[in-house]
Amino acid sequence: MTKRYDEISVMNKNSRESRYFLQDGYKFRPVSIHDSQAKHFWQHHPYAGWVDVCVDDVTAVMFLANDDGVALIYHAFGPDSYESTSVAIWLALARECKNIVDIGAFTGLYTILAQRAAPTASVISVEPNSASRARLINNLVWNSCRIDQVSPCAVAKTVAVLPLFVPMGADLLDTGSKLSDADSVSRTEIVACAPIDAILDSFTMKTPDLLKIDVEGFEEQALQGARRTLTNKATLILEVQTRFREQCRAILEPAGYQLFAINDEDPDLSPPLHQLSEQQLNELQPRPDSTLNLLCVARPGHLLLAEKAVARIRDLVS
Repeated sequence: MTKRYDEISVMNKNSRESRYFLQDGYKFRPVSIHDSQAKHFWQHHPYAGWVDVCVDDVTAVMFLANDDGVALIYHAFGPDSYESTSVAIWLALARECKNIVDIGAFTGLYTILAQRAAPTASVISVEPNSASRARLINNLVWNSCRIDQVSPCAVAKTVAVLPLFVPMGADLLDTGSKLSDADSVSRTEIVACAPIDAILDSFTMKTPDLLKIDVEGFEEQALQGARRTLTNKATLILEVQTRFREQCRAILEPAGYQLFAINDEDPDLSPPLHQLSEQQLNELQPRPDSTLNLLCVARPGHLLLAEKAVARIRDLVS
């Protein structure tokens, strides 16, 4: 064995022994990628290897080279920990769907859960960041998932070629790659962009049931390129920035959707956004750059499944 191998083995042993959820007195709590304890763990207890991921009764693995915040959270905080409410809703809906799309798939959590929960479903992953996509495919392989439905495109209103700005450095995978507002840039990739409907056509998927859309400020353009998908009343989990929330509402609510804010810190769904006052909306997203996951639903059965998923996470917290 090499000296470096021995060093990594010692590092991993320390990391495994330091995991928060295994410590005496630990109480389950939902965790976001910006959590201060998660950052502390990443800095002081690095880990390189496979991480167990468990959401409800679905298990998987994700590779971590101390570079993926999603895998890190499952490693440090245990089952159901990452964005608990949103992920639980996704899993509950995916179990009942046949055509599923994960847009902004990053390293594959939502894709893997969908494929493992609904093995006969068609699941498309869309991820333009080449480094994240490479890890996504690696994770799919080691979870015995299909890898033939991964698109390298970014989503936009029309077909185009645009720069993708990646904020993080070479030693970190980043969930925040974007086509606009490049305040901090580590590297730039030139990527092909296409409407969601066109991307689905390339995989011969005409009637999706469920989509997750995480496109870092391009959500309005993404929805404008998904007119047929919205006509089919596919359920969406949509990450939206404050400054684009009303534009997205203007597309979705006239199409028959109700929009509910997902609370990933204190498991809950808000009342429909159209019932909230301006003050209540501002409390949900106090800053122009605040992000919020929205459940956008036009199928009553899907809302019921989402509410049961929220209740499951609430029981874990209580």
